[in-house]
Amino acid sequence: MINVIKKDKTQKYVYDISLDGTVVNALGFNVLSNTDGFNFKKPNKFRYTDDNPYISNGNGRNSVKGKSYTGVDADVAEFEDTYFHTPWNGGIMKMGLGIDEYCDACIQFSRKNYADLMPDGSIKKVGNSIKSRKMAGYLEKFIDDVIVDLLHDRGDLFIEKYYKYLEKIYNYQIPLKDIASKGNIKKEIKEYIADCNTLTKAGSKKSRQAWYELVIKDNINVNVGDTIYYINTGTKSTHSDVKRVTHTFVKYNGEVVELNAKITRELLTPYCEKNGILYKNLKTKQKNELIKEFIVREEDEIIMNCQIVPSNIMDSEDDIMCSDVEGLEYNVEKYIKAFNSRVEPLLVCFSPEIRHDILITEPSKRKYFTKEQSKLVSGFPEEESDQDKYEVLMTPEFKEIEFWQKIQEEPPFIKECGIKWDELVKEYNIELEKQKSEVFSEENEKYLKALDSLTKEDVDKFYNEGVIPVSITNLMILNTDNFKLYFKALPDTLPSTGGDILNDISYQELETVE
Repeated sequence: MINVIKKDKTQKYVYDISLDGTVVNALGFNVLSNTDGFNFKKPNKFRYTDDNPYISNGNGRNSVKGKSYTGVDADVAEFEDTYFHTPWNGGIMKMGLGIDEYCDACIQFSRKNYADLMPDGSIKKVGNSIKSRKMAGYLEKFIDDVIVDLLHDRGDLFIEKYYKYLEKIYNYQIPLKDIASKGNIKKEIKEYIADCNTLTKAGSKKSRQAWYELVIKDNINVNVGDTIYYINTGTKSTHSDVKRVTHTFVKYNGEVVELNAKITRELLTPYCEKNGILYKNLKTKQKNELIKEFIVREEDEIIMNCQIVPSNIMDSEDDIMCSDVEGLEYNVEKYIKAFNSRVEPLLVCFSPEIRHDILITEPSKRKYFTKEQSKLVSGFPEEESDQDKYEVLMTPEFKEIEFWQKIQEEPPFIKECGIKWDELVKEYNIELEKQKSEVFSEENEKYLKALDSLTKEDVDKFYNEGVIPVSITNLMILNTDNFKLYFKALPDTLPSTGGDILNDISYQELETVE
């Protein structure tokens, strides 16, 4: 975790926190980075050629005064010379722009999830949706295979492979060692059992972990550091590996009985009559609080929908199927659902006309598409918010406007970038006036608390799948024209942080990076 410690002015510490969110320690090593990069397609014709090179004035950090540049190098040098220098402490501060890599093809599946085809034929994969240590082997094998086809514009082959692989899952033809999940023993069994009896910050019981429950159930001797492999053996996609069902018992008519909806109503009716409240108007949270005084005891039932995959199967060089092991069959519906959820982000490469018709849940429902229909496309995001607009990228955020207002200066190159600065400042001042209301203060406090409560899983899901956490969507609505968040209670007002969901959750990463 990164903890920010305020040291005030001192000569004993070295700080270097760059504006892109990168935190650098005293040795010069990056300890956290949240930078933004851009992918560009080379133009068919360059402005600067051997016959018409760009001659640098040396204003950029990497450009050399008087040197001739052509092609991509010329565009980069010109951009540096034009925009990447500014007066600073009586001199000039120079900044640099670099090309990370050249690739023959690139697919952006979602934010921070992409694949590049490198000139040497290798594939660079970035993002948890296509590359993850937690990804099951059967998913990883498929994705590694078909991403090559997508990067080589073989959409028809991708679709054919998808249907064949789904058929293999459906017919139990996936090796057990490829489909098995794994859980690491990180604490002693006694410690795990004790931990299950503690409550979360929200006051609820902690979730059970399948691999620990299997070890306990089968009385297996394990040590910290061991890995347990298992499969889900349920029959429906909704069947979780392990489920805790709490049975609540209350005293009712002189007997101890299990609580149900009818008994809850009868026990709480006197309270409602006394206070002039209709039972149907009681919220669930109120019911749970009121019924506590009648509870005698609670009993947890653990429902298991999983089985351990023996180590000899996992260690075998042969592919052992369900048909080779009696009484060991995986949950077809669940594994097909997991398969489709991993394939779905890849379909952004296909035309919206067929994109939503490709996925199926059983082989008999497969679809057929022509080679023309299967051609790959670009510029058609799944959601409008998945693809940033140029105007949004080039519009300063309220945090930036606040900074320039405080130092009573204008940012450089606003005219060159077509930024209407006076209008932005006017909007900013109007927004400040709105934020003086009592309602704003209350809603903004809720929003800041929602940001503080985000978990690493919330942040990852946002970046990998574009899913905004429920704790935020309960309070806010996303405007897809400018991709900013506005309060539901104050539809025209941004939160004090600026309402930029990307930046607000980016900052939250500082608290969630391990």
